[in-house]
Amino acid sequence: MANRRPSRQKDKKKKKKAGITGCSTLNQVAGVPKPREYRSSIPVENPGTIREPHLICSMCGKEIENIASALTSPDGGYVHFDCVLNAIKETEHPGEGETVSYIGSGNFAVIGKDEDGKPVILRRIPYETGDRLKAMKEYVSSLRS
Repeated sequence: MANRRPSRQKDKKKKKKAGITGCSTLNQVAGVPKPREYRSSIPVENPGTIREPHLICSMCGKEIENIASALTSPDGGYVHFDCVLNAIKETEHPGEGETVSYIGSGNFAVIGKDEDGKPVILRRIPYETGDRLKAMKEYVSSLRS
């Protein structure tokens, strides 16, 4: 009887001492690794800051505080985005259920809804040409320090 097997109680005690326990979270059951902070080896450039120029809006006569949100006017000056939006609303007279919105690349549009209630462009209103938009981006880039 030398090859006698230990009792079950002794097996349970050994397992507890060895640290074997049941899974307490779903991630442990699924075998999901613990989240770790990711540190990239790619160097990050300092974005710099933009020196705001002292420009006056050619529509309202007030100072433009954020050049990045301004547009170039047809006369070559700079204007507030809101001034352009209000001017277009006055000239286009959007009807009931229509709005004037900026659609990108210096263009505005009168937006309405179709019979399904989805937004539809009713009229496009070009404001900034591609050349003026490019010149504005170059000007803002030159202000970075």
